[in-house]
Amino acid sequence: MADASLLLTMKAYVGFDAETARRLQAIGARVQPYHAGIVDRVYQAIVDGPGARAILRSAGQIARLKGSLAQWLEGLFSGLYDERYFEKRARIGRAHVKVGLEQRYMLAAMNLVRIGLHHAVSESADDGIGTFAEHTAIDQICDIELAIMLETYREDYVLKKTAEAESLAVMGRLTAGLAHEVRNPLNAATLQLDVLRRTAARVEDESIRRKIERRTNVVQDELRRLSLLLDDFLNLARAHSLEPVRCEARTLLEEVVELRRPEIELQGIEFIEDIETTCVLVAERDRLKQVVNNLITNAVEAVADCPESRIRIASRRLSDGSWEVAVIDNGSGVTPEVAARAFESFVTTKEAGTGLGLAIVKRIVGLHGGGAQLTALPEGGTRASFWIPTVPQSTIADW
Repeated sequence: MADASLLLTMKAYVGFDAETARRLQAIGARVQPYHAGIVDRVYQAIVDGPGARAILRSAGQIARLKGSLAQWLEGLFSGLYDERYFEKRARIGRAHVKVGLEQRYMLAAMNLVRIGLHHAVSESADDGIGTFAEHTAIDQICDIELAIMLETYREDYVLKKTAEAESLAVMGRLTAGLAHEVRNPLNAATLQLDVLRRTAARVEDESIRRKIERRTNVVQDELRRLSLLLDDFLNLARAHSLEPVRCEARTLLEEVVELRRPEIELQGIEFIEDIETTCVLVAERDRLKQVVNNLITNAVEAVADCPESRIRIASRRLSDGSWEVAVIDNGSGVTPEVAARAFESFVTTKEAGTGLGLAIVKRIVGLHGGGAQLTALPEGGTRASFWIPTVPQSTIADW
């Protein structure tokens, strides 16, 4: 774990001394009125980014985090920069890991804070600029803060990701063995059940024949469910690497829609397409198709009991250049608690669900450098979405 020696090292590196501490304390009151604006700009940028927005699940959580950022800004100008200060600031980096906020968002947020503070120093100065020493002090404390956050973030993040990687590796080995040990007897049981069903069909007594058929149907359903569970395990364990190719996003999505539409409409479900202008991806086509299929399957199950069931699939380019696909249903929706944990393994609200479908989605889009989100809609229903980076227009001609 990082200790307070990092603070001493960084102070010496950036030239932070007692005079810098006094200068920061002196300008603290001047820039305090600007804190609220800085906080709002930081969180507006976060909300505009789909990856960070997926972490911030409610207005209440955002309000609490805004309050924490405001307190953090106050602490920058406390005038006391000792071991207690270090430990208090280190907790911020660890908190980012706990909520799942990736490091790049923290770096971007710090840049916005730095710009906001420089603006506040200039605006609050009599000459509208501020002194060079004041601006230098802002840079020095921001550099120290960033170093502390990165160090504590790195430690916790690396430990977390290492544990996840080890867990997936163990799952992969176990699943490989499970597939071999279970698949063979499962296939044998399925074959024997088919023999039994054909034999039962020749029973002359109709009542006995129907009893046998009902019981074989139950067994067949359970064998099918067990086979699907095994497939989900295999898909999750295999999702550890990619062999991406250049592909067109719209074509990929339309292929899935064309395949699923007849089946969905046969169930009386209205299926609406809202697919916007295409873009170029570097992705593994079959894996992305699996992601879209998983989201559509969840939506179909969600609207099964709706009198006027409807599913809409939409795609668009986000402001950061990512490609987003959303599957929206008008089912009963999910609670915020379920939505918050939906992408964890074995979390499901279905009686016969495996709880691995969305975990597979998260794993695959994560390998593509993207993210996923499940949102309960105010009007009812659920919006399940994922986004991945696209190939910039300026580089497409180079492929």
